[in-house]
Amino acid sequence: MIRVLEFADVINRHDFIDTIVHYADRERFEVSVCVRSEENNIARPEYPAGTKSEYLPGNSRRDAVATAWKLSRLLREWKIDILHAHHFEQAMVGWLATRFYRGTKLVIGRHYSDSIYRNPSPIKRKALLAIEQRINRDAARIIVPSQMIFEILTERQGILAEKIDIVYYGFVPEKYLRPGQAEIEAVREEFGLAGRFTIANFSRYHEEKGHRFLLDAIAELRKDVPDVVALLVGEGPERKELERQIAKLSIAENVILTGWRKDALTIMAAADAVVQSTLQEAFSQVMCEAMWMEKPLVMTDVSGAADIIENGKNGLLVPKGDSGKLAGAVKELHADPEKRKRIAEEARRRVEGKFTIDKMIKRYEESFDKALG
Repeated sequence: MIRVLEFADVINRHDFIDTIVHYADRERFEVSVCVRSEENNIARPEYPAGTKSEYLPGNSRRDAVATAWKLSRLLREWKIDILHAHHFEQAMVGWLATRFYRGTKLVIGRHYSDSIYRNPSPIKRKALLAIEQRINRDAARIIVPSQMIFEILTERQGILAEKIDIVYYGFVPEKYLRPGQAEIEAVREEFGLAGRFTIANFSRYHEEKGHRFLLDAIAELRKDVPDVVALLVGEGPERKELERQIAKLSIAENVILTGWRKDALTIMAAADAVVQSTLQEAFSQVMCEAMWMEKPLVMTDVSGAADIIENGKNGLLVPKGDSGKLAGAVKELHADPEKRKRIAEEARRRVEGKFTIDKMIKRYEESFDKALG
């Protein structure tokens, strides 16, 4: 039995880490979890019976050494074979913990693209990059969710390609059954969508998600598509700023900030298109969900997008931060219902062929096996 500890800041229900916990082969893998924050954006996961879980507070770099020592004791107590650490902070703590206790192999989940290289402070940028390079060098394996991140590590950091596994986020199709027509109509009535061209965005209200560019695009789009309405499903620190921008652009009739919704899938089903304006992403889960739900998708050209979207065939790709191109892509979909239908059908075929949970789990298990040699 291979004992794996998933180490993350948070784990939300149905995200890829929660999926590993639920779907890894239980005859070969015993998967436990350790989180550093009790804040969950969407929903707290319900782990399978018997799953060990631990809350390890100390979510700052100042606490790294003390947290790593506590984690190393947990690794020893639970006899963990593989520590699967997600994102930079957990990778740093995990690296220290596996220095304190050498009986566990470190596998890094590298889910961010080029954020370290964009740090405005040259000193901090150099220091963070040096730390990451040391962690990557010592890790048994590095798992990334896109070709773009693979290229950053191999070309900019000189990590051997043989040490890196590309594992796309998978999803569980049965969790995304199309809502009933009555549910869809209820959402349309709640938000007054009848007779309006509806686009939906699913993201935290955070600067990196590009909502400001989406709002600029809506202001431009309404000149030609006055009945457009955008549902922004999410919550976060940018809410007040988004509200100010909506007022400044006079688009209050065209934008609805819904907050977090348990019926997000029903909102997706009610929309004519899904538009993701993110400026930074490792691999968008929403992208796969929209394509599975046969919704035409407009997506910025961030990490992971080009791995799945063939521009014009199964979705539309636009440059990140370009509100004009974003508005143009939505306008293109609005003007051509047949194109929307064709793109949506191709999108469904694409995710069916490559991005389901069984394929993801198989790749993770192969990577864990490689880590142990």
